[in-house]
Amino acid sequence: MTPRDNDLFGTNISFSSIDIKKKNKRTARQREIINMGNKVQKSPFDQKILDKLVEETGLEREVIIAWRKQFLLACPSGKMGRKDFYKFYRSLRVESDDKVKEIANFVFTAFDRDSNGKIDFTEFLCGYAITSLGTMRQKLDYVFSIYDKDKNNSIDRKEMIGVISAMYDLLGKSKSDYAPERCVEDIFSLIDVNKDRTLTKDEFIEGVMKNPYLSDIISPFNE
Repeated sequence: MTPRDNDLFGTNISFSSIDIKKKNKRTARQREIINMGNKVQKSPFDQKILDKLVEETGLEREVIIAWRKQFLLACPSGKMGRKDFYKFYRSLRVESDDKVKEIANFVFTAFDRDSNGKIDFTEFLCGYAITSLGTMRQKLDYVFSIYDKDKNNSIDRKEMIGVISAMYDLLGKSKSDYAPERCVEDIFSLIDVNKDRTLTKDEFIEGVMKNPYLSDIISPFNE
């Protein structure tokens, strides 16, 4: 099995489709990236990290090694910022720039688990495995991080309205038929157990688990 055999968070996209070795019209920067990538790919994979990733993702060792080579080919430094992630992700999508930017922002926010503005290979692979192959509870843990923009371990109405509104735009859904503000009010009335106008991670995950249809509204990681 290779990276080509796996879809990237349910979008039929894999790192193997990155054509950064395209020979025509290469810039000096592109040649530099390719040369760096070839060198980085030869770097040894720490066996302890590999063993941990096998345990955490459930992926086979050969698959993880293949993904790492592709990741480092796309990002020789091993750490991808939001801007670089968008450029990379844009090359894989057919939607308009605005829509792709929203998708990329959602994915980057969810995968950047330590909130340092960079995604390393471990964060990427764990995010990929969980949002593509994980349980509903595991996926919702990542979804929560998208809504919790200020990283205070809770979601308020303003945070949720912002993300829901962006998802409406992404899906081409009319805001006049069912306004994002109304949608968020309905969600909070349903799962805000203690009625304090904020959602803890437990409230969010348990609430959606009990009302699974909400996942279609709030999650960008549905198949």
